[in-house]
Amino acid sequence: MSALGCDLHTVNVYIATGSNLGDRAASLDLADDMLGQLGQVTRVSPTYHTAAVGMAPGTPDFLNRVVEIALEPHWQGEPEAVMQQLLDIEYTMGRRRTDNTPDRPSRSIDLDIVLWDALEIDLPTLKVPHPRMLSRRFVLQPLADLIPDQFVPGTGLTVAELLHALPVDVPQIAPWPSQTASLIATL
Repeated sequence: MSALGCDLHTVNVYIATGSNLGDRAASLDLADDMLGQLGQVTRVSPTYHTAAVGMAPGTPDFLNRVVEIALEPHWQGEPEAVMQQLLDIEYTMGRRRTDNTPDRPSRSIDLDIVLWDALEIDLPTLKVPHPRMLSRRFVLQPLADLIPDQFVPGTGLTVAELLHALPVDVPQIAPWPSQTASLIATL
């Protein structure tokens, strides 16, 4: 029996992806492809440029997006197994997570489950909705691009409402590539 029981409907999970090392866009694209191991990647949000807030000065900026996946049936009731698959993808792409790192290191890829349909998951190794997503514009904005009217479990609010309610001091993000960069590239 699965951890969440059997269900015959499609289960959508939303994975926040980010990269601030190397060819960031290529890393996100590769991660999108590798996430296909879990099911069908049905939608990908626009990509956003995000400052490396809370990290050492000079740390490269991030690119972030959110990926919607319709899980294959054998993954649908197995959130810990899905999270382990994400960790395996990160490892394959060069990320090494360590529990004793005092700061937040740069990473070639970062994969986090932010929503699992409309479920709340509270396991020793996994919390969904992602505990820090409510204060992260770089998660809420791309999520709102995909599912603005989705209620976030435990909040009573939609993704769009949570995005709108962010305090003004939460760092802004910018669409990537920016319109300016695209115009310069074509001249």
